[in-house]
Amino acid sequence: MIRALDRGTGQVRWDYDIRKDGEQSQFHGDSLIADGLVLIGTDGTVGHVYAFEAASGAVRWKYEVRESGVASDILRVGEDIYFVTLGDELVCLELATGKRKWGFHASSSPVHPCVTCASPAISEGHVYFGASDGFVYAIDARSGQVQWKRGLGGSITTSVLASQHSIYLGTAARHLYRLDTESGAVLNDVATESTPSRRLVLAGNSVLIFVGNTLIDFSADLKTTMWSAKSAEGWTSGRPYCWRDLVLVGDNRDLVALQASNGSRSWSVSFPGVVRGVGTSPQVLYVGTLKGPIFAYAPKVATSVPD
Repeated sequence: MIRALDRGTGQVRWDYDIRKDGEQSQFHGDSLIADGLVLIGTDGTVGHVYAFEAASGAVRWKYEVRESGVASDILRVGEDIYFVTLGDELVCLELATGKRKWGFHASSSPVHPCVTCASPAISEGHVYFGASDGFVYAIDARSGQVQWKRGLGGSITTSVLASQHSIYLGTAARHLYRLDTESGAVLNDVATESTPSRRLVLAGNSVLIFVGNTLIDFSADLKTTMWSAKSAEGWTSGRPYCWRDLVLVGDNRDLVALQASNGSRSWSVSFPGVVRGVGTSPQVLYVGTLKGPIFAYAPKVATSVPD
C-alpha cells in the first residue's frame, strides 16, 4: 500500500493498494516528485513503476516490470526518467506518458537480486549503473548506447554515486572504486574488511559508505578515512541521511544522529519498529519502520519516542 500523508497531521490524503496489480508488496527506492506526479517503483514477483497524481493519487500511468520489479531510485533528466530493474535492465521512459524510449540489459540477470544496490547515477548526459555481472556501464542518456564498461572482478553491491567527474561503487570482492566518468579508468581502488553495501551518499567533500556493520566517511579520493561508526548488529537504514550538521542512520529500533564532522554520537531516539527510512524537512524528520507506522519527530536531545 502506498499512502500520501498530511505532513502536519499524519492523516491519509489518498492511498493505493499495489497488490491489485499483481504479487508486489514492497518499495525500496526513493520516489521522484516531478511535474505534479509521484513516481515510484515496486518489487515482488512482479513490479511496476507508477506515476501518481500528487494531489489525488490517481494513476496517470504505470509501467509493468516482469523481472521482480524495481528497487532503484527513480532519476530524471529533462523530460525522461531512468531506473534499474532487479533483472539488471536500465530503462528510460517518458516522464509524462510512461512510454518506453529504450532499455539496456546487462550481460546476465542476477540469481539473487540486490534490492539495496540497484540505483544508478546520472552525470553529464550519461547514466551509470553497476550490475551483478561485475561490470559498471556508462550509457548515453538519450540513445541508450554503451559509451564504456569496466569489469571490476565481483558483482556490484552498492548503488553508484557520481560527483565531479568521478563515480563511486563497491563490489562483493570487498573493494571500493572511484572511476573516471569519461573513460571508466580506475582512479582509486580500496580493499575493505567487509562487503560495501547499499546506497552511497555524498556529504560535502566526502563519501559515506556502509561497509559491513560500519559506516565509513571517506575523503573524496578514497585515500583517507575521516571517521567510522560501528553498529553491533548492523545499521538498518537503506542509506545514511545528511541533515543539518548530522548524519542519520537506523540502528535496529533506534534512529541515531552522528556528527558529520567526526562521527561522534549526538543523540538517538527509539521507535517501536526497525528504522529503515528517513524523510527530512527543516524542522521535522519522518521516520519509516520496517513493518509499522511512520513517525513525525522534531529532534531535541531525547532517547524515547514523543507522545
